[in-house]
Amino acid sequence: MSDIHNTLENFVDTCKKYSISGHFEVIDDLDKIYPDNLPRSAEMDYFYKNYNPEELKIETGFTPIKIYGVTYLEKAQTGYGYLTDNYIVIGDDLGGGKPIIAVTDDKNTPIFANYDVGEPFRIADDFCDFVTSLTELIELVYGSYNIFDIADDNDEIKKDFTDKLKSAISPIIGDNNFNAFYDYFYG
Repeated sequence: MSDIHNTLENFVDTCKKYSISGHFEVIDDLDKIYPDNLPRSAEMDYFYKNYNPEELKIETGFTPIKIYGVTYLEKAQTGYGYLTDNYIVIGDDLGGGKPIIAVTDDKNTPIFANYDVGEPFRIADDFCDFVTSLTELIELVYGSYNIFDIADDNDEIKKDFTDKLKSAISPIIGDNNFNAFYDYFYG
């Protein structure tokens, strides 16, 4: 689990570096508070036990996303009853309707997303790659573009932003997953 530890440490450090709203906490006995009716995976257990996000809101330059803490997970599933039993919604945009989904019964917990009524689509082959990609997105959006400067005066995403994001994330999750990741956040 050292990969996940390093990945999550980097994510938390990046969130602190840019004063992203919310905080992270350690959960002493995850079994006591993790909802019994929700699926689990080793990656999700490690995340929630050691880096449980509380009220974490990440600006993307367009619509902010929330990453849910363990105490909000059960409520986060509301409206997503159509998802299969091995899916758990771990994040969403502020208005809802754009779930970020962990697939708990696949090795390394792939991450899917959706923004409409259709089938969820893969944005990362595993949880660590998703978190690393999200960290890179934060670094670029907050560190290079002052959050809302990713678009021009016509609300079109700047080409240099897209190029830099692809250059940073595509080597981590691959071109196909990058296209889906980009489509989820900026499509």
